Amino acid sequence: MTKSQVAFASLTHEVIAVAALAILRREGPSALSFRRVAEEVGTSHVTVYRRCGSFDGLLDVCANYVAADFPEVDRGLDAAAATQARFEAAYEMWAEHADLVLLMRGRSWLGENIMSRFYEPCMQSLVGAGMSIRDASRLFSVLHRMTIGSVILTKANNWNPWEANEAIEKLGGADRFPTLARVQREVEWSDMSAIYRDTLRRLILDLGPNADKPAGRGAATRPTGANGRRRTHSR
Repeated sequence: MTKSQVAFASLTHEVIAVAALAILRREGPSALSFRRVAEEVGTSHVTVYRRCGSFDGLLDVCANYVAADFPEVDRGLDAAAATQARFEAAYEMWAEHADLVLLMRGRSWLGENIMSRFYEPCMQSLVGAGMSIRDASRLFSVLHRMTIGSVILTKANNWNPWEANEAIEKLGGADRFPTLARVQREVEWSDMSAIYRDTLRRLILDLGPNADKPAGRGAATRPTGANGRRRTHSR
């Protein structure tokens, strides 16, 4: 092998992902590039490009690496509780890597790890609990969009109640926006993850395997049914 072939062979996706994620943590999303990753690992940017194929490919490599730690859910949980646990784990994962989520611009994570550890087990659990493929897909899509949206909005906007108060006052105050002013006075915004978890729970109750069926469709409820490299996620 030539030196360049040896360098290419040793530049695994794991090496690239570790370097890229380190850059994101230290310097933020605007700093990530093939050249910066190449500097981090001591090779040429062309070699990194050849390994990834495109910038989206680089992001996909990072996403697949991150998802390798997605936790296994306790098999004893029913479908509703297992869905809650899986999406809470997804929220924590995406919130920890929010810069990566932002760079992916809403593109789905479609690597082997996320599909085998999250998507397939979640859908399998919902269908196994009696949901149709269509209803299970609809529920998954709603929860997925809500989870990604919560992570992006929290990261991008970093909601600040003091700034909201200033905006209300500048635009006319409580006389013009009485309800919004009450929201600012009476609602606790300190824990956005708690708000996410509560909303997640309500959506699963309304749309999930234990949700009431519309009149005329038979039984009121459907029956309930019954891999992270390191952790087990349970409730």
